[in-house]
Amino acid sequence: MLDYHLHSTYSPDGEMTMDEACNRAIEAGLKEIAITDHMDIDLPDNKAAFQIEDLDQYFNDLISTKNRFQDKLKVKAGIEFGLQDWTLQEASRIINAYSWDFVIASVHLVNGEDPYYRYYFNSRDKIKSYTDYYETILMLLKDYNDFNVLGHLDYLRRYSPYEYSLEDHLIGKEIIEEILIMLVQKGKGLEVNTAGFKHYSGQPHPHPDILKWFRELGGEIITIGSDAHSVNYVGYETARALECLRYAGFSYVTSFTEMKPVFIKI
Repeated sequence: MLDYHLHSTYSPDGEMTMDEACNRAIEAGLKEIAITDHMDIDLPDNKAAFQIEDLDQYFNDLISTKNRFQDKLKVKAGIEFGLQDWTLQEASRIINAYSWDFVIASVHLVNGEDPYYRYYFNSRDKIKSYTDYYETILMLLKDYNDFNVLGHLDYLRRYSPYEYSLEDHLIGKEIIEEILIMLVQKGKGLEVNTAGFKHYSGQPHPHPDILKWFRELGGEIITIGSDAHSVNYVGYETARALECLRYAGFSYVTSFTEMKPVFIKI
């Protein structure tokens, strides 16, 4: 019962304080959480919108929260970095400047365009919208190592205007395989993002078959995260995520302390 992807009010779209996230996690029966607020450097439309303004304050609040709840809940100091090719060096500098427990590497932009907005899809058909996104992930991960897991692999599915098909997880399969192999080679992990269950496809990010490919390719590190921005979704569908992991061949989920993995049997 872990949730390793939570956003507090340090994220501009976060609607819960760190304390509120912790209290809800305890109510939900969680044993451990990682607070992972957004850090997206140099966004094209609003460069500071998803940046944590004061990283010292953020990190100190994480440690303070961890200490306050230590008798009831394990709280890990985390961050979610939105990667772009010209911000990788700065991302590494920030990661190495603090004693993080856990770092998610996410990709929200393709050439400055976010699939959250319809204009991303206006110039791309269904196939190209997926493959452009996956190719961007592959390109960025080749040059970046300061992270623990890749977040929401098929993030664009949340916002795609194209009708969902049961075969959509096979789009760009060759590129996905390259991404998974690279994660294995780098000793990095993959996130099961349960926010995907809210989509009418009923599948997490990524699809359980992709989790299975990851395991078959030698993937070992796997985390579960709700991507919750409000107390309503803390611990969201953790049980279903565990079912997906068992299907994929995992017998454990991964916890992190000081960016080092610990494997917990499920």
